[in-house]
Amino acid sequence: MSPRTKLLLALPIVAAFVLVLVYFQLFTSPVAIAVIFVLYVAVSLWNRRRFRKQQKVSG
Repeated sequence: MSPRTKLLLALPIVAAFVLVLVYFQLFTSPVAIAVIFVLYVAVSLWNRRRFRKQQKVSG
């Protein structure tokens, strides 16, 4: 599966997740905000490692 296809599949899932959080008013909870931030940092670090590996292979 190409990265573009993965992104197109992930976007509706993320949008639905955000709508659920808004509906249940979880954005006002500091715990929910902290969890989202930690997940964001974890995914960012994981993507950086993958990108570095791809650069080493191609260059």
